[in-house]
Amino acid sequence: MYFSRVTLKLDVLPYVMQQKMQYAGQYAIHQWLWQLFPNQEKRTFLFREEQTKKSRQYYLLSQVVPVTTHPLFFVETKPYSPQLTSGIKLIFSLRANPVIFKNGKRSDVMTNARLLAKQQGLSSVEMNILQNKAALNWLTKQGEKKGFSLIKNAEQQLSCNILGFYQHQFNKRKNLNPITYTSVDFKGILTVTDPHLFLDTLHQGIGKSKGFGCGLFLIKRYQ
Repeated sequence: MYFSRVTLKLDVLPYVMQQKMQYAGQYAIHQWLWQLFPNQEKRTFLFREEQTKKSRQYYLLSQVVPVTTHPLFFVETKPYSPQLTSGIKLIFSLRANPVIFKNGKRSDVMTNARLLAKQQGLSSVEMNILQNKAALNWLTKQGEKKGFSLIKNAEQQLSCNILGFYQHQFNKRKNLNPITYTSVDFKGILTVTDPHLFLDTLHQGIGKSKGFGCGLFLIKRYQ
């Protein structure tokens, strides 16, 4: 596996691509990043965008080394082989699209929590608390299947914060119906419970909308 930091060269981005970025959003970015992996019929990478007023930077985890001479990107890459053991603690950052299945249908966790809050007549503050709780509950349950657990502090509260959640909408093409999804930014501390399973989780990502910049764990050792 390879971990890369990729910077989009906004100053050389053609006008037509600037326009596409406006309506196609992460779908366009996904297409362009795929150009770093020629001859790959299936997506073999996860990515996450870090955007500022002056730059668009992407973290990539890929099965093959990316092209480093693409005219639109400045690419820095290195081999990725984290050494994991059972019980090791890691600081993590994660952008995910959490979903659940209700009555055999996929449902957005944050949207479902918002509808529930409205049905209960909760205030906007209470709604936010309910949504945060639903997102943390989703991540906790994911950990049970994915080889990790979230750490609890002395007050038995999870050592994980939700930095924000965002509703995304874009069009693959201008004449198509928009695609919508919700991303949630988590940051906290986890314990690896199954090193092999968690390593596979790092490689495969977690949650839905991986092709739109979700699912990539960024980790570093705790203390």
